[in-house]
Amino acid sequence: MKKVILIVSLVFLCAIGVLMIWKIFPVKRFVQKKFADASIEAAFDEQDCPPAPVLTNTYTALYQGKLIDTHMHIPSIPDGPSMNGADAQARPIMGVNTTMTDFVCLMKDENIDKVFAFFPVWEPIINQQLLLVDRTLDTYPDRFVPFIMPPDRDDQPDGYPTVDAKTLSRMLQKYPNLFSGYGEIGLYERVDHGGPKGSLALPPDSERMMEIYPVVQQHSLTVYVHLGAGQKQAFENALDAYPQINFIWHGDQLITGSGSNQNLQNIDDILDRHPNAYYGVDELYGDVWLLRPDIHKDQFFAHFDDTESLLAQDLATWQAFIERHPDQVLWGTDRGGAALWSLDPDVGMTLATYARAFIALLNPNVQEKFAYQNAGRILYKKTR
Repeated sequence: MKKVILIVSLVFLCAIGVLMIWKIFPVKRFVQKKFADASIEAAFDEQDCPPAPVLTNTYTALYQGKLIDTHMHIPSIPDGPSMNGADAQARPIMGVNTTMTDFVCLMKDENIDKVFAFFPVWEPIINQQLLLVDRTLDTYPDRFVPFIMPPDRDDQPDGYPTVDAKTLSRMLQKYPNLFSGYGEIGLYERVDHGGPKGSLALPPDSERMMEIYPVVQQHSLTVYVHLGAGQKQAFENALDAYPQINFIWHGDQLITGSGSNQNLQNIDDILDRHPNAYYGVDELYGDVWLLRPDIHKDQFFAHFDDTESLLAQDLATWQAFIERHPDQVLWGTDRGGAALWSLDPDVGMTLATYARAFIALLNPNVQEKFAYQNAGRILYKKTR
C-alpha cells in the first residue's frame, strides 16, 4: 500500500512539474523559437547568383546611374510550422522560400545600390528577428538600410500596427545603433487592407504615436508611415511637433482622382510646409499596385505591354510634382511583403528597367536626386 501511495505521489508531483514547465515556458513558444532559429541559418545559405534575366528593351532611353529602392519589405522568418504550409506557396517567408542572398542577387541584377529594408519584429520571436537583422548587416554591410517594423498583434481587432513606446525602446536597446529607421507603419484602417474587422486607423498624432516619436528621436531614426484617409492635418501635427525627425510617407490616401487626373495638392501642401517630410513614389506603372497575391505573374507582365502609354500616364501624374519638390521625393517599389513572385528576378528587372525609363524623361537636374541622392541624404545621417 505504501508503494502505491509513493508511486501515486510521484506521478502527481511529475504532473505538477510538467504543468509548471508548460506555464513558465510553453511548448508552443519552444517550437516557434526552434523554427525561427533554423530559418535564420537557412536565410544565409551561401549560393551563387543566377544569370541576370535579359529583357527586350523597347524604351527610347534609360537612366544609367545609381538607384536606391526606398521601399522593400523583408519577409519574416517563420514563428511556427503553420508558416511552412500553404503560405509558403503564396507569400515570401525568410529561410523557407527566400533568403537574404536572394535579395542581394536582385540588387546586383537591377544595379540597385541599397534598399530601405523593413524588418518585422514581433513576439514571441523578437530575439531571433533582431538577430536576423544584425547578421544581415554583418554579412552585407553596405546593402541594407534597416528599419524596425514592430506590429502589436495587428492580426487581431484590438491590435495595433505598432508596439507602444516602452516596448519599442526595449527592442532598440538589444542591439544599440542597429536600426536606421522605424517603419513602415500602416496607420490606415486595416479592415480596408485585409485586416480583421474592427481594426481602426491609428492617426499619426495619436497618443501612442506621439509617445513613440521621442524614442525615435533618441535613437536618430527616420520614420516611415503609410497614412490613412483624412490624416493630412494629423500628420502635419506630428511633423510640427518633431521637426528634427525625418518622416517618409507613401500611399494614395491623400490623393484624389485617378489615372492621369490625380490631384496631388494635399501632398504638395505637406512638402511645401515641412522640410522634414519626404514622399516615396511607388505608384508608378499607372498607379496600379500589382505586387499582391491575387494578381498572377502573367497579369503583371501584361500590364507592361504598352509601356509608351504607361510612361505618358505616369509622367502626366508625377513629373511636375517631382520637379516641384526635387529634394523631397524618393523612388521605391513596395515589394517583398505580399506575393512570392514579386521577388522573381524577371519581375524585379521589369520594375527597375521601367523606373530607369521614367527617370530618363525627368529634368536632368532632378534625375539623380529622385533616383538615390535624396535617400542618401537621409540614410547617411546614421552610421553603425
